[in-house]
Amino acid sequence: MMKYGITGIALGIAAVYSISLLLWGGEVSGKLVVLLVFSDPVMYGFLFVSVIVLFEKDASIHQALAITPMPARRYLWSKAIAFSLLALACSLLIIFAAQPEILHLTVFIFAVLASALLFVFVAISGVSYVRNFNQFFLMMPVVLTPVCLPFLDFFNLWHSPLLYIIPTQACLLLFEASVSNAEEWEIIYGVSYLLIWIVVGFLHALYSYKTRILHKN
Repeated sequence: MMKYGITGIALGIAAVYSISLLLWGGEVSGKLVVLLVFSDPVMYGFLFVSVIVLFEKDASIHQALAITPMPARRYLWSKAIAFSLLALACSLLIIFAAQPEILHLTVFIFAVLASALLFVFVAISGVSYVRNFNQFFLMMPVVLTPVCLPFLDFFNLWHSPLLYIIPTQACLLLFEASVSNAEEWEIIYGVSYLLIWIVVGFLHALYSYKTRILHKN
């Protein structure tokens, strides 16, 4: 991440958000805080991972990895852990700057890490289908549009039980639960559903990485 300057960019963005929240002085909307924090796992877990994998494709790094004994799952988890920790660090800067009246730190940390892990695996699965940045930019709205549908419920624009099928709904519920009082079923649903999707996302990302990037059967 240091090689591509992503750590500096991520911390810079978090610093801008944090300073803006501190200078605001007034009460910050809980939904605004959730939106800002939610953007971290999405940006770092999806956008930056996709960009790095494409850079590595251009540099033929994956061709070299394909002939090494290193398991493909180790590559995936190295990306997932690194970007999840980066997202957590940036999210903590933002949430402490926002100074919410209620902060369930355990729920918050789990929400950030779980969301970041999920979006890393989604990124690797998605980017395995593209060959260059032009295709990637065309692929982004296809992947992110359904992911963003739960925001309609979050901002009270449209409510439907079908939105609970989308894992982003679980992410948003946990983020909101971390800065407000939530019902127990929401936390249970959010935690269990994200764990299921992380396992599914990892298995699909592993298959996609091995077959479409490493070209191993």
